[in-house]
Amino acid sequence: MSIDETPAGMSRSCERDAAAELAGMTIAQIRAQVVEWESDEPNWALLEKDRRVGVRRLVVERRRRDAREQAESQRRERLLHFERHLWAQGVSRVAGVDEAGRGCLAGPVVAAAVVLSPDYVIAKIDDSKKLSRTQREALYEEIADKALSVGIGQVEAAEIDRLNILQASLKAMRLALENLPTPPDKVLIDGHLPARSPYPEQAIIDGDARSLSIAAASIVAKVHRDRLMCECDIRYPEYGFAAHKGYGSAAHLAALDAHGPCPLHRRSFGPVAARIAEPRSELFLSFEEGIYDCANFAELERLGQLVKEAADELTAEELAVLRGAYREQLDKLGDIGRRGEAAAAAYLEERGYRIQERRYRAAGGEIDLVAEEGGELVFVEVKASQRASRPEQRVNRAKRQRLTRAARHYIQYRTAADAVCRFDVIAVWLRASGAEIEHWPDAFKPLD
Repeated sequence: MSIDETPAGMSRSCERDAAAELAGMTIAQIRAQVVEWESDEPNWALLEKDRRVGVRRLVVERRRRDAREQAESQRRERLLHFERHLWAQGVSRVAGVDEAGRGCLAGPVVAAAVVLSPDYVIAKIDDSKKLSRTQREALYEEIADKALSVGIGQVEAAEIDRLNILQASLKAMRLALENLPTPPDKVLIDGHLPARSPYPEQAIIDGDARSLSIAAASIVAKVHRDRLMCECDIRYPEYGFAAHKGYGSAAHLAALDAHGPCPLHRRSFGPVAARIAEPRSELFLSFEEGIYDCANFAELERLGQLVKEAADELTAEELAVLRGAYREQLDKLGDIGRRGEAAAAAYLEERGYRIQERRYRAAGGEIDLVAEEGGELVFVEVKASQRASRPEQRVNRAKRQRLTRAARHYIQYRTAADAVCRFDVIAVWLRASGAEIEHWPDAFKPLD
């Protein structure tokens, strides 16, 4: 008997016998049998030649499953690049750190630190923003059960107001690391800034999409915070925290208008601050707009003198706000402003943005940077300072109105009328060691 081998790896006679056996089976019987087959099982080739569509579909389904599993394996290997490099050096306790709730108007900012075992890598972990709620919940339980250790840190709204959101987020990360049962040997942090913990740190931009440990931390932080906000919904049902988790949704803003802020709200954040601020006088509003419209030092100095002369007609709080606006515009017109805008432009270009315009002035407003990213037009307000600042508070309603007017002018005369656009805020803290940058994409919506 000839024993010529077929491409599938079996003899001709064995192939005929196997084909005959499969032909005598129902599709349901074949489906039950192929569950146990490996991907390299020779009989897959026989099923592919079967005259029944349902049988051939089993092959297609298996190939798709194999392709998904291979893609997932490759994705997981890419996400383990940083961890495997460290594990190979004998660094066994690698903690990934990420936070959730930075852009919310209410509730704490929560950070998580997760140490994964080199011997057990949890499948299907991804950046929490790419997962459904059900997927996050399931992975949260698996991470809690299978990770070497998990730590949680949170900073409440009142302390966020006192510190500013950047420093509060870094503090939450440090607390998460402190709450690990065993100190880590190395820390991988999402973002461009270290948390300044006692441990060796590496900041990774877009870390939740590049490191499995950071992605795991993003899931833990998100799920833990969402559960906290659902508990807050029981205490303050009028705000609907279970639905929006403290983010600035239309329903949340409507509840703020109806009920005012509760103890969970971050009073330094613009939409909340605007709703608790005392009405400003027409004189104050005129001075404030004039300060921000100054194009040079001479104009700013003249307006500053007018504010001094009218000091008796302004409240103490209005004077304090105008002094802050004066210092901010002074920074912007001077070296600090140019350095901040240059740092912000470099930061955006590193992330694939194309700068279209700098300091675009029109319609009574000025846009620091106009950029394009992924087909979307991005109007960027840059807040540069050498002092502690809260950029989300400093872009008040009046400032947003001026930015909106200037943006509409730009769209009308420089680009297509139906351009998709958004407004970002970038804070630049100029330190001796270099610039620290915080980016708020889609920070506010255009105003009428």
